Formats: sequence, structure tokens, C-alpha cells
Amino acid sequence: MAALSRLYVSSDDLHAFIDEMLPPRAATRVASALEQDDAARARVAAYVKQNIDLRTLYGDVLDEPIPASMVQMIAAARPDRTRGR
Repeated sequence: MAALSRLYVSSDDLHAFIDEMLPPRAATRVASALEQDDAARARVAAYVKQNIDLRTLYGDVLDEPIPASMVQMIAAARPDRTRGR
């Protein structure tokens, strides 16, 4: 009797799959794994629900512009990539 081989799929893979951020080949691999793994499908359902809940609570904030002070703080914290060239 041949056993089904389970494909390993990380939480990062699942999140990227949900967000449609995986390259086609990786998305196909994750979709195949989900067909074989009830627990992974349940995790995906939970992640999707969490995304919906977060967008319901904080969706309006996503449309707000980033405050200039925060943009400046981030810019100041970035390493200068031009040094040493």
C-alpha cells in the first residue's frame, strides 16, 4: 500500500499563499499540500478569518497617509547603502 507523501508547508508559505504573493510554482506546491492536509486547510481558514477580522477593525487606517514624522524616522534608521562604493 503506497502512502501519500506529505509536502511541508511553512506558516510563511501559507500566509504568502493567502496573500497571493507566491510565485506560480510555489503556489501550486502549496495548493497540492492543502489538498492532502486537513490541518493546514484549517490553519488557512483561521488565517483568512483573522485577515477579515483585522481589516474590519482597522481597514480605515490602511487608507490613511503615513505621518511625515514616521517617514522621517524610518529614513533616518536605514543604513546608508551608498557608503563604501
